[in-house]
Amino acid sequence: MANTKSSKTTTKKTTPKQKVVKVTTKTTKASDIWIQVGLAVYFTAYFIAHHFLGVYNVRWILYIGLAALVAYIIKTKNNKEPKFAEGFCFYKVFLVYIIGCMIGTYYEEILTFCRSGQWLSRQGIIYGPFNPVYGFGFLIFTVLLCRNTKRKWYWTYLYACLIGGATEMVSSWIGEYIFKANAWDYSDKFLNIMGRTTIPYMLFWGAGGLIFVKLVYPALSKFIELLPKRVGNAIMPTFLIFVALSHVVSYTALFRYGTRSEGKVASNAIEKVLDEHFDDNFMKQYYDNPAHKKIGE
Repeated sequence: MANTKSSKTTTKKTTPKQKVVKVTTKTTKASDIWIQVGLAVYFTAYFIAHHFLGVYNVRWILYIGLAALVAYIIKTKNNKEPKFAEGFCFYKVFLVYIIGCMIGTYYEEILTFCRSGQWLSRQGIIYGPFNPVYGFGFLIFTVLLCRNTKRKWYWTYLYACLIGGATEMVSSWIGEYIFKANAWDYSDKFLNIMGRTTIPYMLFWGAGGLIFVKLVYPALSKFIELLPKRVGNAIMPTFLIFVALSHVVSYTALFRYGTRSEGKVASNAIEKVLDEHFDDNFMKQYYDNPAHKKIGE
């Protein structure tokens, strides 16, 4: 009899707990959906405002979103929740790429301002302050150099020199032969390599890569992991779609910008839409470097 009563008591205590778990799960899923809907509206508003108001007038929209995310991370940093993008994974590498894109954009714009006194756009993507050359540099450094923490520092420096130079050369080649535009031409620089990179710049890439591997990546990794896993997983799908659309639209418009400079008339509906919404005056806001020339001209 004692065993039977004990069994009944255990059942009564367990049932309410199970119900609470189910309710919590439903609430969590609902809140995740609302986060994704909110982000979709947020990025749609950014796309529309950006297209009509210009490159600099809408960056503050992204700053507000970023500030809100940082504030949330600070607020929840002491919560004992599972870490987002823990270890070495796709989401972490992707966010490192995005951060690299943003750092590269502002570095180039500040450098241009110091040289010319003019604040000019140096983003390589129309929608968002992203410079993919730096982003790919960060990404490649992360994938090829950050997984081996026992490598000697001078090997890391040498590999970073080679990776940086190769990134500039490949990016330059793609820009010239696919998009008909050159973001840089080093033909008149000291110790240049085919006008696409230079030995001194490769040495700077090496120093930057060494600093990145030893200091920057560990700090970025810890910062990314501060975001609660549930919130991070809810945010990332929408953010991935935004970044993918931004890249696709930008590269498609840039390709048409190049073919248009060669006198090719729009031959299909897509090219007509691009000519209407991404004409030469619009594109020059983002790609004001000497374009449509071959290296050395």
